[in-house]
Amino acid sequence: MPLRSNNMSDTPQNDKVINEVVNTEVETNDSVLESDTSNQVQDESNEQVDEVEVAKKKANDAFNTQYGKLKQGERDLATANQELETFKKAERDRQAATVGEIPAMPDSFDDDFDEKMKQRDDAIIAQANFNAKNNAYLEQQQFSQQQAAQVKAAKTQESVASYVSKAKELGINQEELQAAGNQVATYGLSDDLVMHIVDDSAGPLITKYLAANPQDGYQLASMSPFAVGQFLDGIKVKASALKPKTSSTPTPVDNLQGVTSDFESKQYKYISGSEIEVGTEW
Repeated sequence: MPLRSNNMSDTPQNDKVINEVVNTEVETNDSVLESDTSNQVQDESNEQVDEVEVAKKKANDAFNTQYGKLKQGERDLATANQELETFKKAERDRQAATVGEIPAMPDSFDDDFDEKMKQRDDAIIAQANFNAKNNAYLEQQQFSQQQAAQVKAAKTQESVASYVSKAKELGINQEELQAAGNQVATYGLSDDLVMHIVDDSAGPLITKYLAANPQDGYQLASMSPFAVGQFLDGIKVKASALKPKTSSTPTPVDNLQGVTSDFESKQYKYISGSEIEVGTEW
């Protein structure tokens, strides 16, 4: 039986190739994955910022729209009241013209004496009725104006008291607040806008900021009601930086009586109420 050649190997010849394939490390591109993840997080962050900005813009637009409608409603009401007053005045003038002057006393020897007397009496009655109605109208107008002025004064007084109280809480004393208010008063802000600032929770800070930044104050005074809201929001953000920082340091104890240590009481017992002679040993 022929012998197997010694040159032949028991190990398969292709094992080397297999081992090389198996031992080859699989490289992973971690940098690509990390980059994709980073970009995704950045995109999500940008989307959140965009959503916040969009929501803020919508809120500002809604406020400006509502504020504009409110001011337009006030203007429409003022126009309607003015037209009503004009109509009433025209009606009173018409009635006054109808009444006319009271005829002179007729001559008793006139043939139409009775007719002239009746005309005169009717004119006297018409004028008396007109005067009574006109006086009642004027009194009602005066009463309504007084009531409106009292309500407005009471509301203004309440708002100012709250405004001063808020200033005190924010660390702004009355003299500083008054000086800032005097400066802002030179900008020509409308009464409605002034009261809007006074009623704001950050009103004293807004006043203080505007006093230190007159360019913003004059710009605010010259803006249309539709643009005031958004601009005032920006001023409020800037003014919030003037708010004093709150400290977490506990308030020091004013009354230290009764908390002196026993060591301290012994250490200073010779000083209180006694005279120390030079050379005396304690």
